[in-house]
Amino acid sequence: MGLFKSREERKIERDIEIRKGVNALRRNIRDLSKHEHSYIDKAKRAKKIGDKQQYDFLRRQLKKTAAQRRLRERQLLSIETAVQIKDQAESDGDFAKSMGAVAKSIAEVYGSVDFVKTQKNFEKAMVQAETLQQQMEVFLEMTQEHVMSGEVEGEEEIISDKEIDRMLEEQVIHEES
Repeated sequence: MGLFKSREERKIERDIEIRKGVNALRRNIRDLSKHEHSYIDKAKRAKKIGDKQQYDFLRRQLKKTAAQRRLRERQLLSIETAVQIKDQAESDGDFAKSMGAVAKSIAEVYGSVDFVKTQKNFEKAMVQAETLQQQMEVFLEMTQEHVMSGEVEGEEEIISDKEIDRMLEEQVIHEES
């Protein structure tokens, strides 16, 4: 069932197991602390009633329990420290992956730019622009010559200057009246 789990799913499962272990140790430390208090209370009672044998037995149990509690506390500290180191290592890993992605992205940008080809294309475009500009100047000069001359080829054949004068006079007379 767990054969085809993703890396993220396995990480989550490990984190859950770590939390379970930490919580079990804390519970065990709490229980051991309760047992210590219980042994202390019982040892005080045994001493009150003068039962030396029971008192000695409870002292030994208290000593074992206190040693177990300290051992569990040391284990808890070790796990908590290891978890912090793991978190730091994961953070360092995330940083390294991010930097790798940035480096790869930068390399792709510079790798995809062919400066020689770009420069050739730019120079070609500049030459074309200059040629186009020269052609435009020639065209404008030709156009200006035709516009300034005022004559269009074959215009005399279409309408005469006399007809234009007559049209203008008729328009003036029409506007005056």
